[in-house]
Amino acid sequence: METPGRKAQLYFYRGAQLKCPVCGVSPLFRPVSEVKNIADWFETLEGCPRCNYVYDQEPGYFLLALWAFDYGVAAVFGIALLLVFLTYFQFSTAQLLLFTLIPTFIFAILIVRHSKSFYLAMDHYFFHKSQP
Repeated sequence: METPGRKAQLYFYRGAQLKCPVCGVSPLFRPVSEVKNIADWFETLEGCPRCNYVYDQEPGYFLLALWAFDYGVAAVFGIALLLVFLTYFQFSTAQLLLFTLIPTFIFAILIVRHSKSFYLAMDHYFFHKSQP
């Protein structure tokens, strides 16, 4: 029997790999080479063709992933970046805003996929009783 710690580690690994939380084989998103627009970057695929697990289970399913994980992590990143700039550089307020907001915005867009993937893995770990 698998221990809860080992099972959590497995789901964390699958989330980091952007793979299906159930089988760990199929991708959650289109490959980067197939992304044609910004919507393609944000949208998960319909589901897993191998185990038939549906990724986007209902409208608004990923809102918590975006609010808590993506925006929260991006906000911590932005605050840390701002504190580094305040501590080590003599920038004007306009420069601080520019040098903090633009990288924070880009960082938030880059981590959207992992935010959704970790949320899906966490949801499956806590609320689905099937064994991986």
